[in-house]
Amino acid sequence: MISLPIVDVPVQTSETISVDFPKTITQNGVNPSGNRIPEYNLRAYLNSLLPLPLRTGLLGIDLNENPLLFDLMDPKPGAILVVSDRDAGKMRLVKTLLYSLIFANPPYEIQVSLVSARTSQWKYEFDHFNAYFSHFTNNYDHPAAKAILDEADRVESRQHGRNEGECRLLILDGFDTLPYMDFDVRLNFEWLLQEGPFYEVWPIVMMDSRTAAEEKKWVEKFKTRIIGRMKDARLAASLSNLPELNSSSMMNGKEFAVRVGNREHHFYLPDSI
Repeated sequence: MISLPIVDVPVQTSETISVDFPKTITQNGVNPSGNRIPEYNLRAYLNSLLPLPLRTGLLGIDLNENPLLFDLMDPKPGAILVVSDRDAGKMRLVKTLLYSLIFANPPYEIQVSLVSARTSQWKYEFDHFNAYFSHFTNNYDHPAAKAILDEADRVESRQHGRNEGECRLLILDGFDTLPYMDFDVRLNFEWLLQEGPFYEVWPIVMMDSRTAAEEKKWVEKFKTRIIGRMKDARLAASLSNLPELNSSSMMNGKEFAVRVGNREHHFYLPDSI
């Protein structure tokens, strides 16, 4: 299960990262409910914690500045789906998780397969942390199918006690092409959503709200659904299984919500790394 709150390891790295997220426009740092929004630097915040355990990443922090943690050794959250309107921070969220894992883990603990229609927007991460990437490909290239099939083969091997080792993230940035891939690829991806987290292979999918509305059968296969700002609050409530969620009032590019247990939990992304 996604962890709340602080758990125990400091992040120590000597490399300087110069990635800045776009600033979110707020009214004096206050959200529509009148709560002050936390503004923070990812590295500084991680260094303020006790060291995070290996294979544990940060998704964001809540209004009380408690971390929302993702333990890659715990399969209960299942495959992760991030849904929002276009340009509402999905990539920022996944990069927050990725950087937090890279800061705290060597490459032999974490490996990433990235399939994206926007590889140019991931080039900095690929160039600076190349040792962490097993696959880096456009979502329409043949290597995209190979990345999915390779991870499915890895899960099958691990089911038989072979090929054990690092935790793996299969990041699918956009869902426009997968429904049209070969049947074998789609079948293997569906199987990965179900079985991957039990063998430390984590599908993490970013999907625009319009696509999610058209692909509800796929959405239902994700156990954990993280919601960013969506103008269609009714759709967001349906996708998230949070009937009271008012996604249209959430801060664009900064605020996300996820169901933790039976309750709605909001968290906020860092302003910089």
